[in-house]
Amino acid sequence: MDFESLSDVLKHSMRRRIVLALCERNMSYVDLMSLVGATNTGKFNYHLKILGDLIEKDQNGKYGLTEKGQMAAQLLQKFPEKKSQKTPLCMADATLIGFAGVVLTVVNPIFWSSFLVALLKLELTIPLLISVSILGVVYALIVPGAVMRLLTTRRAHYYDMYDLLKPPFTAFILLLVLLVAMFLLKINVIVTIASPTTPAPYGGYYQSIVQTSLQSFLLLGLVFSFFGVVIAEFVSKVWKRITS
Repeated sequence: MDFESLSDVLKHSMRRRIVLALCERNMSYVDLMSLVGATNTGKFNYHLKILGDLIEKDQNGKYGLTEKGQMAAQLLQKFPEKKSQKTPLCMADATLIGFAGVVLTVVNPIFWSSFLVALLKLELTIPLLISVSILGVVYALIVPGAVMRLLTTRRAHYYDMYDLLKPPFTAFILLLVLLVAMFLLKINVIVTIASPTTPAPYGGYYQSIVQTSLQSFLLLGLVFSFFGVVIAEFVSKVWKRITS
C-alpha cells in the first residue's frame, strides 16, 4: 500500500477512529463498533473491509493492528486532523447571507420565465401550466433556504439552529420592507399564462389560465426562507447519517 492509497483508506473519519482505537488494544467486534460510535453493522463491516491489511484478527477473534496499521496509527497521531475554529455567525455576515436569500427569491427563474412566456403571448399545455406552477413554488421553498444554509455553514464552521435562522430572519425583514415599498408605490408584476383553447366535450370551448404575481412569490419567501433552511439542514443531517 503506497502513501496515496493509505490516504484514500484513512480519509473517512470512521476508519480513522477504528485505527486509533485499535492502537490502544485489541478489541472484539462489538466493543470496537461501540467505541467508534458505529450504528450500522453493514457499513461498519464495509469500513473494516476497506482497511484491508491494516487490521487483523488474533487467535481470540479480536481485532488488532498489523505492522502497517501501527504505522498508520502513528501517522494519525503525529498529524491529527485539523479542527475548524468555532466562530458563530455574526450579524454582519447574517445580513449579507440574508440579502443573498432575498436576491434568489426575487430572481425566481420559473417566475421570470413565465413572465417571458406571457410577454411573447405564448400558450402552454395544461400539463406544462401545472409544472410551471409547481416548479415555481419548489424553487421558492428550496433554493434560497438551501443557499443560505450553505453560506452559513461555510462562514461559521460551527453553528447551531440559532445561527442558521439569523439569515432567514434578515431575509424576512428585507422582503417585508420590499413588499411594503411595492404596496405604497403600487408596483407589482402580474403574469397570466393560458393554455390553447380547445373544444369542450359537451359543446363550447374551454381554456385553462394560471395567474401569479411577483408579490405572491415574495410573500411565499417570508415563510419559505425559514422552511428552506430547516429542510436543507434536515437533509444534510440525514445524508451524513446515511454515509457515516
